[in-house]
Amino acid sequence: MNPLQTPRLAFSAAIVGYGGAPIVRGVDLEVAAGSFVGLVGPNGAGKSTLLRSVTGAADLLSGSVTLDGESVARMSAKERARSVGVVPQTLPVAFAFDGRSFVQMGRHPWLGRLQDLTDEDHDIVEEVMELTDTARFAHERVDTLSGGDLQRLTVAQALAQRPRVLLLDEPTSHLDLNHRLQVLDLVRRLADDGMAVLAVFHDLDIAARYSDRIAVVSDGEMIPARPPERALEASVIESVFGVKAVVRTDPVTGTLAITPVVRRADVERPTRGRVGVVCGTGTGAVLMRSLALRGVSVAAGALNCGDVDQAVAVTLGADHIDLPAFGEMAPEAELAVRQRYAGCSCVIVAPTPFGRANVGNLRAALQSGVPLILMGEMSAERDFSGGQATSLWEQAVDGGAVRVGTDAEALDAALGLLRDGSEE
Repeated sequence: MNPLQTPRLAFSAAIVGYGGAPIVRGVDLEVAAGSFVGLVGPNGAGKSTLLRSVTGAADLLSGSVTLDGESVARMSAKERARSVGVVPQTLPVAFAFDGRSFVQMGRHPWLGRLQDLTDEDHDIVEEVMELTDTARFAHERVDTLSGGDLQRLTVAQALAQRPRVLLLDEPTSHLDLNHRLQVLDLVRRLADDGMAVLAVFHDLDIAARYSDRIAVVSDGEMIPARPPERALEASVIESVFGVKAVVRTDPVTGTLAITPVVRRADVERPTRGRVGVVCGTGTGAVLMRSLALRGVSVAAGALNCGDVDQAVAVTLGADHIDLPAFGEMAPEAELAVRQRYAGCSCVIVAPTPFGRANVGNLRAALQSGVPLILMGEMSAERDFSGGQATSLWEQAVDGGAVRVGTDAEALDAALGLLRDGSEE
């Protein structure tokens, strides 16, 4: 936003709440024309309260909330309705109106008392119903429609107001996948065409996909709005939501993808010993998560940065060594891995392909002296190490390694060895 341009919607040192009781304090947030800002945070954090403070449905206890520089506190309800369209979290009570009449209500702020809709009003209603794929409900009673269909009509009603600011509170909570994308793609286009959009989301992936910036609301305060890749860092997600997550760039959309791995409370205190995992390319992700959920700490060997298993190991706090992307293990790294595996009750060898970059993990596991659990079979499709992996595998088999086929079997075998070790 041009620093000289007045933001379309602005909160400045705002404290908002109900009946004199503050819910969110010290809010500083600007939403410019042409921008889409997301609000995320735990349930009950005050996200919806912030939206309601714009319409007067929640109290502004201190600071200011302005629309194009004018205090909303000094605006009449009709003036606010001409500037701000709202799609609420709770669907409106569906009386026996038909769909067109329901959407036409969005034109009321522009009408005089007892004034009928003009041709222009009717044209606007038809336009927004086409945009939201709701024209087919024009003659349907809204109290007979599904929640998703009614929600799209509610979006159409808000757009019929021709607002400069659009407030969305969980706008797709009742929508199927197709219509969820349709509505949010439409809102994204409206923002690109100059509308200011402030939207509450619970789905972090969707928030990251559509928002220019995201503000996080937690513990009665707001973390300032930042681009999604900064607003939704793994450390923020863990701190705010209590969830350890892998945060990566989706290869298709190019936006952030957040994969929850475990609740922090479920893995805070490992109590059942330590298991090594030889893995890579995502073959150990399920195993590491399953072990962590059962109170087992994990040693994951040496993993290349950017690998799925490396991301999961980082998220879980698993003991591992980071290698450069596509880098190979140096002898000192292999020694360090062997020492880590030697302190484990056993090592599970996941069905990962082996090349020169990671065959050292398999060698370190074999030389660690602890029981091995081998998943699957070694084959030419897995051995890209010039036969080193196959030779090491055969040595492990000859040495009495446990053979399993699935993650569940490997987990059971490892837990059995942990129990046997604790009974000695």
